[in-house]
Amino acid sequence: MPEDILHFIWKYRLYHTHDLQTISGKTLSVLYAGVHNDNAGADFLDARIHIGNTEWVGNVEIHVQSSDWNAHRHHHDKAYNNVILHVVYEYDKAISREDGTLPETLELKPLIPVHILPKYREMMSGMYWIPCEKLIHTVPSFQLSQWLSRLLVERFEHRVSAVYELLAQQRGSWEDTCYIWMARSFGFKVNAQAFELLTRVLPQSIVAKHKHRALAVEALFFGQAGMLEDRVFKDDYPQKLQQEYNYLRTLHSLSPMDASAWKFMRTRPSNFPSIRIAQFAALCLKSSHLFSAILDTKEIGGLQSLYEELPVNPYWKEHYQFDTPSSLHGCQFGSRSIDTILINSVAVILFAYGKYIGKEMYIYRAIALLESLKAEDNAVLRRFLALGIQARQAAESQALLQMKAFYCDKKKCLNCSVGLQLIKHNE
Repeated sequence: MPEDILHFIWKYRLYHTHDLQTISGKTLSVLYAGVHNDNAGADFLDARIHIGNTEWVGNVEIHVQSSDWNAHRHHHDKAYNNVILHVVYEYDKAISREDGTLPETLELKPLIPVHILPKYREMMSGMYWIPCEKLIHTVPSFQLSQWLSRLLVERFEHRVSAVYELLAQQRGSWEDTCYIWMARSFGFKVNAQAFELLTRVLPQSIVAKHKHRALAVEALFFGQAGMLEDRVFKDDYPQKLQQEYNYLRTLHSLSPMDASAWKFMRTRPSNFPSIRIAQFAALCLKSSHLFSAILDTKEIGGLQSLYEELPVNPYWKEHYQFDTPSSLHGCQFGSRSIDTILINSVAVILFAYGKYIGKEMYIYRAIALLESLKAEDNAVLRRFLALGIQARQAAESQALLQMKAFYCDKKKCLNCSVGLQLIKHNE
């Protein structure tokens, strides 16, 4: 039996609390279980407990067996002299503190309701897609909704750390940080790193100097992407790009990235990096100061319009790659792709900025943005739907993805509100 389940039982008082007695026969009343300690030292800090006629404030140590106290060498550690209660699943041996005194001990084994441990073992040992696969549909919708709201904020907190790391690298420039972060979202999962590398070898300051000329901006992006290197083109458009890039490359002392970083395999033609680079170049032409535009745009329609009707070169309506003609097709973002960028890039930037400057207005706008967008559609969310859990909007789909990756996959049911409800309550 892992100690974690005993921590869980103690923290949430999932044991019979009436007429408690210590091993020595003293009456016991738990006023406050204490603060769960994830660092070195006792398991719970600053607990308040009545033992006999005395109220104690101090630490609580938890073990599966009382003899684990000695096995962990607490009897030689002065730090455990302030333990006011030793909580064990099974009392098998008397132990003492470093100063020779005996801590009062509570044995949980006869106090734990019969359904808790079997349900926990079933969830931990089952080979299910998620540990609570057979039970999650029984969790009340209100409690699940509350948990998903917490998970959404947790997902933001997890993701903004990457934004702050990028901000430090860009010496506090939010415009440059947004430029790189936004580029990553244009690469989606497959080419996110390649897009980031592109923006690092092509600073926004250089792009800004040529924003009055579309051909120059497009040449800079395709040239720095390594797509104009060592090639003889047949079509007029790439020939012009190559000629323009050769001039700009010398002017700004530029060195292109390795074109092999771009992945065309296992992507649909509409997601080819050549198309996405053309769209990102068009976005930079359309929005002079993208970060400022995001901050100043309060309505979801306005944010979506930033990515609509981009001035993409008409060449890409009949090509997915240079010198390779294709049937006529659209070269604008679809609504789903725009929503994906808003979810993974714009909302995260808003949340990160709001937290960084201490203005909740931007944090609330980030959350409201996800609450106004449709839920994502992927294999994970379809599997949740099959279990009776439907994401109604992007805020809930993001929360479910957070739960799956950081709780379900790691079997952290004892840290999950869904796990708490399922283990705590008998069917």
